[in-house]
Parts: sequence; C-alpha cells; structure tokens
Amino acid sequence: MTSVTTCSSTYNWECPPEAFWTLYYDPEFTVRLHLDHLGSTSAEVVAQEGDITSGLVRTLRYGQRPNMPGPVRKIFGEEVITTEVSTYDPASTTTTFTMTPGTMADKTQIEGRIALTPEGGGATETFFLDARVKIFGVGPIVERFIEAQARDMQAKAVDFMRGKLEG
Repeated sequence: MTSVTTCSSTYNWECPPEAFWTLYYDPEFTVRLHLDHLGSTSAEVVAQEGDITSGLVRTLRYGQRPNMPGPVRKIFGEEVITTEVSTYDPASTTTTFTMTPGTMADKTQIEGRIALTPEGGGATETFFLDARVKIFGVGPIVERFIEAQARDMQAKAVDFMRGKLEG
C-alpha cells in the first residue's frame, strides 16, 4: 500500500484572480521568483502555450540544492532537477500541476492545484499538494521532506507575489 502525504494552505489576496494569474504565468517573473527568492540554481520556462483568457499550459524546469535529510540526499543527489507542468483553466480559475523529479521519477508522484475564488475586489487562494513516493523503507521520509519543501516554497512565493500585487 502506498501512502500519500497531503499539504494544503489558504491565502487571501487583495487583487482579482486575473491579476494573480497574469503575474503567476509571466515567464520573466517565474524565472526571477525561482532564482532570486526560492533558492533555485536554475530555472527555465521550457514551453508555454495559450493565455489567461482561453487557458494555458506551461512547462517549467528548475534545479535546487535543498537541505535534505541523509536518506533523501542519498536517493536524489545534491541537486534535484524538477519539471513542473501546469495547466490553467480560466472557467474555474484553477491551475493543476504535476512535478516530476529528474531522479526516481518512476517512483515519485507529486501533483496539486491552486484555486482562486473571487471575494469582493480580492480573492482567496487554496493551495493543495499530494506526494506519493514508492521507495521501500524511505518513502514516508521523502514524502515528509517534499511536504516541508512545498510549504516553504509556497510561503516564499506568496510573500514575493504579495510585494508585486499588493505592494
């Protein structure tokens, strides 16, 4: 039986969902966010098709050297290269995403969604992530690490985006 580690957070924004998504999917902003604020060693928007009004798909690849527990570092190495594919649906103002590490991709499943609900002149964001790791003996350790990384990166991204959208 495979365990699942779940992470969720809620944030209030003082901007409409369209402003949030326009910034979120800006390729220059995305690269700067990763390199300057999330500690990524590399970041590239590999592909982005569509737009905020009709829907879009983005492929982002980034590298990180996180402070990993020994068993996690032994499995994934010093640097983790991740490919993230995000799909935005304007009808539901929701993005779904999958994150695939360059190492052990066949044993690691990370997926989630970000949904914005309009409220007055602002919005409420709900961030949700599921991590499943099928590596005997260390899967739960890796899942907890992924959850901690996701919470940390999400908090840093929200702080940076707030400065751009609300500052």
